[in-house]
Amino acid sequence: MMTQAAKRLRPPVGPPAAGRGDSYWDESHRPWGILLALLPLILACEIGLATWPSDLPPLKVTAHLRLLDVFGSLALPPPVLLAFGGIVTVVVLLTWQSFSRSPWRVQKKTVAWMYIEGAAMALPLFVMSRFLLAVPLAAGTEWWELLPWMQRVVLSIAAGLYEELLFRMALIALIHAILVDIAGLKHPVGLAIAILVSAAAFTWYHDPAAMSSVGIVFYALAGLYLGFVYVVRGFGIAVIAHAVYNVIVTMPTSNG
Repeated sequence: MMTQAAKRLRPPVGPPAAGRGDSYWDESHRPWGILLALLPLILACEIGLATWPSDLPPLKVTAHLRLLDVFGSLALPPPVLLAFGGIVTVVVLLTWQSFSRSPWRVQKKTVAWMYIEGAAMALPLFVMSRFLLAVPLAAGTEWWELLPWMQRVVLSIAAGLYEELLFRMALIALIHAILVDIAGLKHPVGLAIAILVSAAAFTWYHDPAAMSSVGIVFYALAGLYLGFVYVVRGFGIAVIAHAVYNVIVTMPTSNG
């Protein structure tokens, strides 16, 4: 039987992490499969942040900066603090894997299919942005336009990784645990409220005061959608979908 610690780490829905099936559905939900799929993104993100050129504008990934604020008081060297988001992600997934007693094996095709599915899951975000936004919200700002394409990719991946870590894995799990395990609400009710609160926090985090009404609607819908992807398909697919969307819409265009 899965331990209580493992139950707290895994998403509120989806197959148990201790399942022994070798189907793509099972493996893409397991923490070991998620870690193997996300490891290239984590490494690209951390290397890119650690080697950020000094002649470029400073980092502006708010989720990353908030992590530094929280852990900055610890007696840790700067390189460790800078990589803290990636370290936390790896530690959480390895801890979840250890407690869940899931198999330490993943078929090679599973990781490939997770990227294909994640890219497909990004399509609704493109549709929403196409109908609601004239241009991507990051585009057109003086700070963003100064960045070369490689730094745009790094920040796009970092935003997808850190925002999913904070707003989906941490916040939805926390709210669900409070409402269901402590307050005694039924699972569907607690899960629905957790997704709604997470989407509201996701929208607020992106500074609605500086956006138009359609920008606020977009972030609210994106938060709801990514919350749905997280609880149904897991953390790995949610991160990939978020990162793929960010990378594509923030790339320089021929007329930009």
